[in-house]
Amino acid sequence: MAEIIVLGSAAGDPSPERGSSSYLLRAGDKLYQFDAGEGCSVAMKRQKIDHSKIAAVIISHTHPDHLSGIFMEIQMMYLAKRKEPLPIYLPSEAKEPLERFMQATYLFKEKMGFDIPISAIQPDPFFRDDNVTVYTRANSHLENYKQYIENGKYSNKLQSYSYVIRTGNKKIIYSGDIGSVEDYADLLDNCDLLITEGLHADLERLMDEVGSHGVKHLVITHLTDKMYKQSEQILSLGHKYGVVKVHLAEDGLKIKV
Repeated sequence: MAEIIVLGSAAGDPSPERGSSSYLLRAGDKLYQFDAGEGCSVAMKRQKIDHSKIAAVIISHTHPDHLSGIFMEIQMMYLAKRKEPLPIYLPSEAKEPLERFMQATYLFKEKMGFDIPISAIQPDPFFRDDNVTVYTRANSHLENYKQYIENGKYSNKLQSYSYVIRTGNKKIIYSGDIGSVEDYADLLDNCDLLITEGLHADLERLMDEVGSHGVKHLVITHLTDKMYKQSEQILSLGHKYGVVKVHLAEDGLKIKV
């Protein structure tokens, strides 16, 4: 049976209660990491996660609350004398900048003692091994930056992804950050677990889609501290649309799939 482990569930504004976005999928004898927000290494230590089992790190987009923890994670693995390769998958626009920043922070690949292949997200499926297959869906989370890119003549490509994960006969969707629920609504049929951010989503629209598609289990994450104080209203909204099995993510939450 697969298991999701929440390392970080905060929204973009740092929280004293939660780390930034990061999630582990345990499947077979391996771990698969989705996003690496600040604090993910501390969370692994706190939760006594055997990080040598991480078979891949998959990044949804390059906002700091989804990526900035990767550098300390690599340092942690170096200090633990990791030997296994650590493949990192991320939007193509970030491949070279990540490699340059690793060099700037003295995380030289030759010194680390383990291989760190960095790959751009490719057409589906972009990752597959004996335990999981991962498919990508581009979403609209970064569309509001288009004018800044045009005005500043920046090279950014507005790349942000949601992921469909197949493990055994289970289907898991991880939204990353989205522009709206419509970014993944058509993928929800036969979904066993949806892990979706709630900050940028219309929560009533979300519950409607989850209920109508019969999603078996819903986890809402990436909420502000203020939104967590409204948990009863959020859960009752789910009941309105027949969504009974729903959690608001907290760091350390574990869910069997």
